[in-house]
Amino acid sequence: MTRDNGGAADIELVGARALREWITGEREQHPRVYLVDVGASARSLDAVTSKDDVILLPAGSDPYRGPAEAVQYNGALRDLGDELFFGERGVELQDYTAAEFVQIVGPTAVCFFDESSWRAFLDDAELARRTGIFPSTLLDPRILLADRRALADPRGLEAPSAIRLSSDGRVSIGVRGADIGHVDDLQTALTFPLPHVAAWDDIAPRDALLADLANREWIGRYLNATDLMKMLRLANGAARIEGFGWSLLDDDLADAEPLVRDPFLLETADGFLLADPTTLRRQLLSPATAMVVTVAQTSSTPDLATERVARQLGISASEAGTLCRAALAALGIHSGRRAAAAQGPTGVDA
Repeated sequence: MTRDNGGAADIELVGARALREWITGEREQHPRVYLVDVGASARSLDAVTSKDDVILLPAGSDPYRGPAEAVQYNGALRDLGDELFFGERGVELQDYTAAEFVQIVGPTAVCFFDESSWRAFLDDAELARRTGIFPSTLLDPRILLADRRALADPRGLEAPSAIRLSSDGRVSIGVRGADIGHVDDLQTALTFPLPHVAAWDDIAPRDALLADLANREWIGRYLNATDLMKMLRLANGAARIEGFGWSLLDDDLADAEPLVRDPFLLETADGFLLADPTTLRRQLLSPATAMVVTVAQTSSTPDLATERVARQLGISASEAGTLCRAALAALGIHSGRRAAAAQGPTGVDA
């Protein structure tokens, strides 16, 4: 389907936004996005697409006549260095490790082409966790991390939503994900849920990837921290972020990690700042309120948070509980998720 109103620029913008969802795996506007490679046929998509889907077609291919919106592109997005364009809007594909050493001139999708780039990503994340120093690659607003959703929730099951149709008739998921069958069986293949970790089917055994991420349940928050730094235009060292090389309170009583999507506490030149990269909300906090935020986010229960706040501020449990409840209600923060170290060997609270 093509639009009768709106110009080419509008259609190109639809294509660019849909491609972003296809690359990252994060659904925002479209249930499914299909990328049809040069030489592949889109005829099989008529029966499986909806009006809210988007199909990215190579320029000059046979027209698609189904209900989804079709946007034509030039180029390709499969191998290292490939570029794909919608008019003047384009994106280049790079390996995660290589992206640090190449000149970034425009939107760039970075992915893990092999196990070494996967290890480099994990090493960078660990360094940021220990020191607060984040990799320059992920602080560049022009860079998209491929299959980002899978990093935050690798075991989550979902029917394929970012689909590639290859010229040999094979169907796969995402930039470099698992092969899910032949185009002739597409309708059936799209009904089977897959774990998000299938997005990296060729870089290491799936169990090894899951083990790597099981030991780093904070990866999703790490990625959100890079969004925060881009939002605030912070360079490394310009502020300190709670949980990444710095903590406002170290009382040896914390038993939880802040929820992935919770706001971040920062220490800046202007004082303590609570910032949310999702809502873009920011507000300055008093030192006492900042301490309450830290305690609440790193306590798995309100009772533990109340006990810790009472100790730190030298107030009654009743007063401390009131402060904690007020912080949770007014600041959009939550009790933390019980840390793995406080759980039994199967992940059940000890």
